[in-house]
Formats: sequence, structure tokens, C-alpha cells
Amino acid sequence: MERIAIVDMGSNSVRLIIMDIGPEGEYHQMENVKETVRLVENTAPDGSLNPKSQEHALETLAFFARLCKVRQVDTVIAVATAAVRRAPNREEFLLKLYRETGINVKVLTGEEEADLDYVGVVNSVAPETGLIVDVGGGSTKLVGYRNRLKEASATLPFGIVTLTDGFLTSDPIDSQALAELEEFLTEELARLDWLSQYDTVVALGGTARTLARIDRRRRGYKPDITHGYELQPEAVSDIYRRLADLDIQGRLRIPGMSLERADVIVAGIAVINHLLKVADIKQLITSRSGLRDGLLFQYLARETQDPILPSPLMHSVENLIHYYNIESFHVRHVNNLALSLFDQLRPLHGLDTYERRLLIVASLLHDIGIAVNQENHYQHTFYMLNNARINGLTHRELVTCAFVAASHERYYLHGVREYLEPAGPLQREDFRRIMLLSLILRLAKSFDRGSSGVVDGVKVEFDDQTIRMRLRAKGTARLEMQAAMAHASDCKALLRRDLQIS
Repeated sequence: MERIAIVDMGSNSVRLIIMDIGPEGEYHQMENVKETVRLVENTAPDGSLNPKSQEHALETLAFFARLCKVRQVDTVIAVATAAVRRAPNREEFLLKLYRETGINVKVLTGEEEADLDYVGVVNSVAPETGLIVDVGGGSTKLVGYRNRLKEASATLPFGIVTLTDGFLTSDPIDSQALAELEEFLTEELARLDWLSQYDTVVALGGTARTLARIDRRRRGYKPDITHGYELQPEAVSDIYRRLADLDIQGRLRIPGMSLERADVIVAGIAVINHLLKVADIKQLITSRSGLRDGLLFQYLARETQDPILPSPLMHSVENLIHYYNIESFHVRHVNNLALSLFDQLRPLHGLDTYERRLLIVASLLHDIGIAVNQENHYQHTFYMLNNARINGLTHRELVTCAFVAASHERYYLHGVREYLEPAGPLQREDFRRIMLLSLILRLAKSFDRGSSGVVDGVKVEFDDQTIRMRLRAKGTARLEMQAAMAHASDCKALLRRDLQIS
């Protein structure tokens, strides 16, 4: 087991994550610490870093160094972004950091920063084509990608702190100053004509996370997770106008607002809101992945030098199987049986490759809840699938997989109506999808009841009245057949046929 730390010295905040990396390349985050330092605040006219901000950053990095020592970190990867990049006194600052903490901080170029955002996003979000926006404290990164390949990028020399200091200095915000900020943003973004080539914006960073959290709270949305959360442009505009009309204390009373962002959040959302307008974007998706994830994938691919994953979804699934030590032979055998049943029963259930993909995820992870406790592990499975960061799925797909995986012994639909639109991502037609996929998974699970692989395969035939399943078995499979026949009534209800197994 290897343990690495990644330090991101941003213009607004300084962050540390500590990751455990296993022998198969599996990884798990064990620490995530943030300190709002605002290196970009109160800089000199030439961009030199303020002494108080430098001291705050030094104290933070010293704390991170002590934490890394306690956690027995093997490798520390530390980078700095716009505020340090533009500072004439950066070499003196970086030398002081190294001397007093032992951490060597690399200053990223704007292009390197955008590239890392791109790697982090395409390895973790569902849209294969989109426009990435990362609004930092002192800069804004924009990356366009299509079919998961980077097409264009730009780094703009303004962020939430510099825009707030330059335009929004009064509390409450002066309407004329807000209009001037909006005009400035419209002009700056209009210079990049390639922005309008995309229909979806993927927003990352603290501003995007706060925006998503506020929208979820006001909707009562479930699941209450940020990564992959979808907003319409109208919702972004509404939240922006609402926050701009309040003073700082009023913003702090908004559910979902973070204490350290209340004074700068309006400028951050202004960037996102005007990007949606200027580029005529139809949808916004928020992402918890970005620069730090890009550094992680870059480190994992240090031998191949290719950090772009072939399949973010299957990478996530395999990572969870390895990390939680799920019984690999059993879940893979159940997955094979489930896919065989799915394909042979296709004329009856009418599902397609979209649902087949969800069945793969649910069948491979249906036992993940055992990592918490064997008792009621279906409940733990549901919770873990909704919270374990399975990349490459929309919220609708994620919740569907969670209900299917948790239904591998009996239907688990506890609270399912709370996940329906408009409060959640599920739609009415998802009920039938969940029922059918869970029936197939339960039959496959029954055929490997003893986790021994005794049932090697299933041949399915059917007519207007009966579905006949013939098992190819290595030995007696009476108990497996008995377990499968317990689902005959569900087979009759959903597929309109009696079930026979021999």
C-alpha cells in the first residue's frame, strides 16, 4: 500500500488530500483538508503576494506537513496556481515554504492547470462532450472537449476574489457596480467564439459546489450529492439574482451557503451565469473533480504517461471491488449470469444497451454493503452506491443502480418516491426499469447462491405461457433452483409467463 498527498495551493484556498493506493492501483481518499488563505487578496499593484497572506499560507503548509508525517505519507505532490504564478516575489515565497516545511511546490502554467482540470473531469463525469469552467480565486479556466478529447482551452486573468475586489466592494452590492461586472464578463467571454460549440457546461471549484448545494437545499433534492448534479440555466440565474440582492449576512442565512464564500460568491456565480448566456448553454453539471484528481490520475499513469481512462465507469467499479475486498469471483459470476439472462430475455423485457450497462454496475457491486455489515447489507449497499463516487453515471443512473443492487434478494424500494422528479432524478418509467433489472439480478444471484459457481450457465426458452430455464451445472443445483423459483411470482407479474427451471 502506498500513501500519497496532493497539495493544491490555489489563489483562494489551499487544500490537502491524502490517498491510499493499493497494489492493483485501487485508491481511496482518507483525508481532505481545506484552509481559506486568499493568496490573491491584497496583493501589491505589481502582483506581489501580501506578507500576511504568505504567513497564513506558510502556517497552513506547515500544518499539512505535520499531518502528512503523522499519516506516514510516502510522496507529496504540491502545486500552486494563478496568484503565485503571477507574483514577482514567488521565488522568495516558494523557497521559504520549502525551507520551513520541506514541501517543494511546483508553480503550474495556465495551460498545465487547464490540462489537469480536463483530465480530472473526463475521467469522472458522464457527458463525453462539454465545456469545463473552473472559477478560481484569481483566474478562470475554460476547456472544451469532444468525445473526451480536448479541443480548446483558455485561462482568463480573473476569479472570484479579484472580481469581488475590482467591482463588488460594497455591502450590500451596488447595482451599478454589478452592472459593470456583468458588462465586463460579457465582453471578456464573447472574445472566445469557440465557447458556443458546446451544449453542456461542467462547472468545478468551490463556487460550483456552493451553487449546487443551494439549489439542492431549496428543492429538497435526493440524493444530496454534488458530483454530477444538474442545473438548468434558469435556476443559476435565479440564485444569482437572489444572492446579489442580499448583503453578506443575508447570504449566510441561505441554506447551503458556505461561511468562507458568502462575501465572494456573487462574483463567482456571475462568471458561470454569464458563460451560460454568452455561449447559449442548455445545461450545467457540477463536478467535485478537477485539478487534484488530474494530479492523481497523472500519478497513477506515471509509467504509461496516458492519464485518460478508457472507461471512467468501469474504472470506478473495479476500484470499489478491490478497495472493499468484494468477493470477486462471486460478483463476476453473478454478472455473467445476469447478462446472459438479460440478453436471452430481451424480447420479453424490451430493455436495451442502456439498461444492460446499469445491470453490469448493479451486479458487480450488489454485495458492497457487506463491507459495513452482513446484517441488512442491502440497506448499506443502497447507501454506499449513492455515496461512493461511481464516476461516469448521471444521478438518475446512479440512483437506479442503487435500487437494483439493493434488490438482489427482494425488492428494495424504500423511499423510492422521494427520488422522483421534481425533487429527485428518477422518472415514472424508471420504476419498471428497476423492477425488471432487479428481477434479473435476483435470478442470477440465486443461481450462485453458494458462491461456488456450481451453475455454469443458463439456457432460456419461452413461449406465450412459460419461460423455461435449463441450468448447465457442475453438480447438484437443487438449492439454487429452489432459490430462483422463489421469484416465479415476480416473473409472472413482470414478464407475464410462468417460470420453470430444470
